[in-house]
Amino acid sequence: MSSPPALPGSYLVLETTGACNLACVHCDRSSIPPVGGDEHAHGGPYLDLDLAQRLMADLGAFGAHFDTLILFWLGDPLLHPHFTQLYPMLLRSNVDSAQPCGDRAVGTFGKIELHTNAVALTPALARVALNQAQTPQVWHLTMDAVHRHTYRHIKGRDHFAQVEANVERLIAMKGQTGATWPRIVLQFIVSDRNADEADHFRARWSRVLHRAGLRVRTAAGNVPSGGGDEAVIFLRQLDCPTPEEQARQNRVFRTVAAGMDLELPSEDAAPEQVRAHNPRPCSGFWKSPVVRWNGDVTVCTRDAGLNMSLGNLRQTPFTELWWGPQAEARRLRVARGDYGDLPLCGSCFIPRSANYTGIEPLEIERHARWAATRGLREESP
Repeated sequence: MSSPPALPGSYLVLETTGACNLACVHCDRSSIPPVGGDEHAHGGPYLDLDLAQRLMADLGAFGAHFDTLILFWLGDPLLHPHFTQLYPMLLRSNVDSAQPCGDRAVGTFGKIELHTNAVALTPALARVALNQAQTPQVWHLTMDAVHRHTYRHIKGRDHFAQVEANVERLIAMKGQTGATWPRIVLQFIVSDRNADEADHFRARWSRVLHRAGLRVRTAAGNVPSGGGDEAVIFLRQLDCPTPEEQARQNRVFRTVAAGMDLELPSEDAAPEQVRAHNPRPCSGFWKSPVVRWNGDVTVCTRDAGLNMSLGNLRQTPFTELWWGPQAEARRLRVARGDYGDLPLCGSCFIPRSANYTGIEPLEIERHARWAATRGLREESP
């Protein structure tokens, strides 16, 4: 059986934990239905190591490929109690899944990307992070402030000094060890709460990175391509819950980027007007599956309530859920612009965000032809 077509910009989000040690004002966690109590307050549950291993084995056996494995969602991945086992296992599994592709071998994932607030970035976890593995890795360390009071206002808790010390230590260790990975991305999510600190953030962390002997560049909208020897100070657009708030924060983002002489990735990035209507096929149904800590699978990180869940990995392998009849039936409708039974999607404005990866009609047709060979489609969209 042929493998599913590899689509550019695809990524699989794997939530290692539902736990978080912050209470950020812009977080989606308030919309999560609790499982077994208040996860946010009581530490939350964690991805079972066996479930993660079965997921990787299933993907490898199927010959699946995503550009990126993203370790993140609504909890902080470093809070997983067995992270020092989980992370090396994912790296090993990706190498083990590699298949010949021209003059090189390609694994299930082109790279691994991790997002953390760095509160739990202990020396032990920093040592796990620094490695010479074959798989490229990018770690986004999100701080959003250069002053303690701003950090407390945005993050909801006062871990500012701890986070700065943790990040400085990781940078110093990377410089001292000469480790290839991870590529360090220092992330600053721009909003009206911290806009006046963005340039100070760049200056402050540029000094730290240069002191460690690392090359550094600053970017807005999208992280530019590059190797592990180049760090990035990254200004990210804030995703908001309403079109009106999104438009307001977009103006802030564009003003900050322009003031720092940073180019945005496209004319569609951070538009001045945001429509609450999604007239085009959303790439999420083809390119961005999300696996929650408990094995639930959905199509998009905005589906925190799991309204579009395809099922659970404890009952059904991922490849049967993501490339099965239910998912293909949805793709066929969405390819035609039909969101009739998906109200969350029909009113979504994220496809006009700088944080969104689109999908071209030829990519949809390519997938449809593959699905037809498996008997999942009788016709192309």
